[in-house]
Amino acid sequence: MKNFFLSLKTTVWTLLALICVFFAGSYLMPAHKDVHGAMNDRLLFEWVEQFALDHPGETSWFFLSVAGLIVLTINTVVCSLQAIRGRWSRDGFLLRIAPQIVHIGFLFILLAHLLGAGWGYRLSGVVPEGAFANLPGGQSLNLHKIRVQADAAGYLRDWEAEVYLYDNNQRVAGGILGPNQPLFYRGVGIYLKSLEFDPSPAALLLATKDPGAVWAMVGAVLFIIGTGIILVLKWKKA
Repeated sequence: MKNFFLSLKTTVWTLLALICVFFAGSYLMPAHKDVHGAMNDRLLFEWVEQFALDHPGETSWFFLSVAGLIVLTINTVVCSLQAIRGRWSRDGFLLRIAPQIVHIGFLFILLAHLLGAGWGYRLSGVVPEGAFANLPGGQSLNLHKIRVQADAAGYLRDWEAEVYLYDNNQRVAGGILGPNQPLFYRGVGIYLKSLEFDPSPAALLLATKDPGAVWAMVGAVLFIIGTGIILVLKWKKA
């Protein structure tokens, strides 16, 4: 079993299998929109519990891709540990450590997606002007004021919403939301999706929290650093 996960063939064949599975998913997703349409509106674990488990045929590509990623993760960890335990030389240190940096970055990115899928949230709803909306963890969101600007013909030219975020009844953040201007506070993101004025001013707001965002950034930086070192060293040897 150890030799299986140490083999480069395991990596190559797993990646090829994942590509095939993703191609199948690209066909099944639009073909079964009633099952896959909620993937963007819910956390991954919620979607699996509410939709995927009830439709194993239509979502088989997803479970196969998860299995492939698990194999790839174990393969990465085992190969990295084996490389670290081997003999090290001063001349080949960078060339040997750089792939391990790439591997660690990859693992951090996977960890980030796992944390976001299991312990984050993604909530949306219409909040009337002046009203409060409750968020998980004792937080609440207040839509304080909606402001719009119209041109001479009466069409909306610009619009924004002033919001405040409360934590245990204490105001901790606030700002102006716009079409491309969200508010961020300690992993919580508040987005303004649209406005409504009938029967009274209100806004469609989206609140998200992704505890894996920091780890994803760390993983991406490590991945770039490791890849850059490999390219430079290979270029110097050429």
